[in-house]
Amino acid sequence: MGLPERSDESSRQSDGERPGRRLFLSRALGTTAGLVVVAAAGAVTGGVTSAYAAPVSGQGPTRQQGQRNWRFCNKCFGMFYYGYPQNGVCPAGGAHYMAGYDFDIPYNVGETPNAQANWRFCDRCYGMFFFGYPSGGWCPVGGSHHAAGFNFVLPHEVVETPNAQAYWRFCTNCYGLFFWGYPSKGRCPAGNEHNAAGFNFVIPHW
Repeated sequence: MGLPERSDESSRQSDGERPGRRLFLSRALGTTAGLVVVAAAGAVTGGVTSAYAAPVSGQGPTRQQGQRNWRFCNKCFGMFYYGYPQNGVCPAGGAHYMAGYDFDIPYNVGETPNAQANWRFCDRCYGMFFFGYPSGGWCPVGGSHHAAGFNFVLPHEVVETPNAQAYWRFCTNCYGLFFWGYPSKGRCPAGNEHNAAGFNFVIPHW
């Protein structure tokens, strides 16, 4: 069963957020067109991802049935669901704090060479994490993430557009989805900063 949308979402956006909201909203376009990176979800051998190359599409992601109210947390740099009165648990302390775009993430659609399934909502921390391994990664609440709701399918290796933001990556430490577009890589619940691997995800937004 999916998660409800939040009717007051737009009323809680603020121009005083950090890191600079304008920077977050205006990442350079087109830089992903030539990228070929390895997959976040290959076979697991001894706990290590077996990487494979991904084809690059010259087009941006196609907007499909999706769930809105997914937001960037400017404390941990992770993607979290902003659809409840509480904002989950942030590894940087307290609750997540939203900034930037209202992401509209496809779910329950077919996986393709440029779209990866098995991304899930964690009903403990409210973050987005990859559920394709025997382990559920590391949740800031403690232990593994716990999957609930939709099976999200994230576009990758496609061109960034005015309505789709690149530089979203899989973290090998916590299995979460985080924004890789700043010199700092946020705060990982496994300790220190997130560590990027695999696909360059390009997430649709409004």
